[in-house]
Amino acid sequence: MHPEMRLWKRCFVWLGRIGHRRGFGVQSPTDYRFVCDVILERLPYYKYRQLASDFPDLDGMARKRCQLFFRLANYCQARTFLHYGSCQDASLAYVRAGCEKVLVRDGAGKGAQATLPETPFLACAPAAAPSREWWEWLLAAASDDSVIVVEGIKEGKKEREAWRWLTENDRASVTYDLYDCGIIITAKRRYKKNYIINF
Repeated sequence: MHPEMRLWKRCFVWLGRIGHRRGFGVQSPTDYRFVCDVILERLPYYKYRQLASDFPDLDGMARKRCQLFFRLANYCQARTFLHYGSCQDASLAYVRAGCEKVLVRDGAGKGAQATLPETPFLACAPAAAPSREWWEWLLAAASDDSVIVVEGIKEGKKEREAWRWLTENDRASVTYDLYDCGIIITAKRRYKKNYIINF
């Protein structure tokens, strides 16, 4: 998509979600804190400046997504970062900066389901690429502190159906729709809820 068209699309998406800014409509105090302190946190973290210097060519949205990965890794203190398929160097660097002890694993390989990732983990996968069996395996492996990022949840019919199925899955306790991606929290004691976030 042409950069100008992408910008216009972002403006329309933002305006369409204006009623979901800053955690509006989030009733649970725990969910509200997660939205405000992790997803929408605007304060500059200690390593943002160095990371911006290391990756100067990232556009605004790409950097925003990388910073979200940093905050998510920092939030759950991930022991494993499990990514499905290829992952950009910038995303990996931001995850490692958010939690230096993290072990990076590719979850798409043949033996992925044989070895469970250490928990808590941060996982990232495109909405429609993995099979439902893979998603079931990942959701079952997740601890209460694990976080799963689902990319491209609005890209097409297949992706939208995959995201809808994930939000309805019993193991996905709380889900956040950020338009470009979705976030799944698997904490068993939380009430099941799906939030739309103006990210």
